[in-house]
Amino acid sequence: MKCSIRKWKKEDSTTLAAILNNKKILDNLRDLPFPYTEKDAEDFIHATLQADENKTYVFAITVDDIPIGSIGVYRKDNIHSQTAELGYYIAESFWGRGLGTSAIKQTCKYIF
Repeated sequence: MKCSIRKWKKEDSTTLAAILNNKKILDNLRDLPFPYTEKDAEDFIHATLQADENKTYVFAITVDDIPIGSIGVYRKDNIHSQTAELGYYIAESFWGRGLGTSAIKQTCKYIF
């Protein structure tokens, strides 16, 4: 199974909400509500599409163009200006298949 990364699309909100309505995932992420609603997903996607493309890189992780997770890199400011934070999550049904590793490699290739 192969994954790809791409920008989020507005029509991904239903799938994103379904992925994040999993306590096992949300317990390992910061500042996300539970339950995670479709409106939450719409707001997230809107924010990623409006973000500064020189500081924030957020992609859907997809299999056959269907989102199975998300990956983001956030450049830091001030004394941390030469650093960035990377985070990702994968839908539980896709765990253990190397898709997170693949998404990280693709994201790093894109950024560097």
